[in-house]
Amino acid sequence: MALWNQFHDLTQQLEEKVHQTVTEKNRAEMVAYVEGILAKRSALLHKLPQPESEEERALIADVLQKDIKINQKLEFLFDGLKQDMRNMKKQKSSKQRYANPYQSVSNYDGMYVDHKK
Repeated sequence: MALWNQFHDLTQQLEEKVHQTVTEKNRAEMVAYVEGILAKRSALLHKLPQPESEEERALIADVLQKDIKINQKLEFLFDGLKQDMRNMKKQKSSKQRYANPYQSVSNYDGMYVDHKK
């Protein structure tokens, strides 16, 4: 029973953290915290015994219900992170184009070479 309670507590902590607002300043901290809790949960998942009592089954049902909400919020969080990474990449290329606008222009200077003799 203690392992199931511990697993439920980790799930509860994860749910509370995921439902907090994410800003640019706390994003790295949020991702690190979520990864840590997920690592603890996965390590504990292998040690969990089969549920024996109704209390354990109720905890499992609660965890499964919370997992659905957690997965949705995590998808939203990581989609936002992916979008920010794409924007940073676009911003970097825009800055390079602004600094050197003729970088993509080829080296031909308009000289005509007649190959006939």
